[in-house]
Amino acid sequence: MSMSVSVGILYSSQRLIKLVRENLLTINEILEQFTKIYVASTPYVIDMCKSCGWLEISPSGFLQVTSKGLEILEARSTTEKLRNQLKHYIYTSKPRWSKVLHYGRTEALQHFPKEIIQCFEEADLLGDYKLDESTVYWWDMLGTFSRRGLEEKKSSIGRRGELLSLQYEEKRLGITPVWKSFESNFVGFDILSKVSEYDASNLSIEVKATISTSDKITIFITENEWNVASLTKNYLFHIWSLTPTPVLYILTPDFIKLSIPHNEGNGNWETVRIEYGKDELKPYREMEGI
Repeated sequence: MSMSVSVGILYSSQRLIKLVRENLLTINEILEQFTKIYVASTPYVIDMCKSCGWLEISPSGFLQVTSKGLEILEARSTTEKLRNQLKHYIYTSKPRWSKVLHYGRTEALQHFPKEIIQCFEEADLLGDYKLDESTVYWWDMLGTFSRRGLEEKKSSIGRRGELLSLQYEEKRLGITPVWKSFESNFVGFDILSKVSEYDASNLSIEVKATISTSDKITIFITENEWNVASLTKNYLFHIWSLTPTPVLYILTPDFIKLSIPHNEGNGNWETVRIEYGKDELKPYREMEGI
């Protein structure tokens, strides 16, 4: 769980960074001399500065300012200092509310805790004032970070599904299939297996996975995946519902085809979102747990 941040903590951290830059001090010496740094308790401010990478302990045991800490101290304005601090805090702590930064400023604001709104207001990141280039850049930069985190999470979920499918195929056939997507994302499927123990023909498997606990399963299929699926003789979709216990549904291209769009006029589809009810998929439920 990430440390909570507030306007007071940010300003207190600035003062501690400045203090450490100007004095050779150990953590114990700071704790003995100061019960508070500005408005926040000294132990908390020290922990915040260390967790955000503004301060570190040198080999000789003294606190020292890092390059991130210098970025704060050398900022040209208070606003820039606060923005740098918020950026570092989000990058290192990845608080829950940071996952919505890519929603856009007004929309993201609806999901912020009160103390975070205060921090953003103090850093002139909110309000009806004229947007300057640096403010737009800050939001775009953090929005990109938020989207990247979302993509990394999706990738992690997808890999988990692929690993389960590899295990499933190993148990089914007694041989280890080829993990194609680990080597390339452009082949149009994830795993190259065999049709059966008695049929050595290639079987291409595209794996989809979700951690949603609702009664719906949502998958996304790219045009490339579908083109490969529709042209490949032996092709299956492994759909994993991972939470709370992994459940595998195996679907054929003929079943998926009912939900695939068609190109019309000058338009070409690239990705389709398909939603199935779990009851609808019961006949295709292969196993639970692995």
